[in-house]
Amino acid sequence: MKHYKFVFFTACLAAVISLSSCSSTLEDYQGSTPEFDLKEYFTGDLKGWGLVKNWKGEVIERFSVDLNGSWENDKGRLYELFTYADGRTQERIWRLQKQDDNTSIGEADDVIGIATGKQAGFAFNWSYQLQIDTEDGPIVVTLNDWLYQINSEALVSEAQIKKFGLNVGEVLVFIVKQEASHG
Repeated sequence: MKHYKFVFFTACLAAVISLSSCSSTLEDYQGSTPEFDLKEYFTGDLKGWGLVKNWKGEVIERFSVDLNGSWENDKGRLYELFTYADGRTQERIWRLQKQDDNTSIGEADDVIGIATGKQAGFAFNWSYQLQIDTEDGPIVVTLNDWLYQINSEALVSEAQIKKFGLNVGEVLVFIVKQEASHG
């Protein structure tokens, strides 16, 4: 019996080590192309489609999102209009500011505090606390959002949602620049 416990313990330890070594860091993308530029990508009209998964990996929401970004120097405004599969809509207006060191900060009415993000190569990692309205009242969750620029037209966003440090969901969004924004 001791042998099986040892084998089980060793297998669990190996799984934890392999999972922790699979985590990527922003520095892993340094020098990759296309080089993501928050200001350049989020200027003009964009369209996105996404879904929200719960902690079990089940899709619990589907949505489309219309975006419009404008900038004056290094200060930007990003308007988002979400339309959910059941017809509900939600607006968010980001107030963004690019910093000198490949970082950006942002604020929105449902964001608690300041969102912070950093860019390296084609990736941008954005983290913030978000207040979500639920049937039981508002809750605050933490999002660790990775944006990956595919090319000059397309971007994929993958955000982990955590509550009390535990994964409670995920948001996946595919965003495309619209023709009108290309001039």
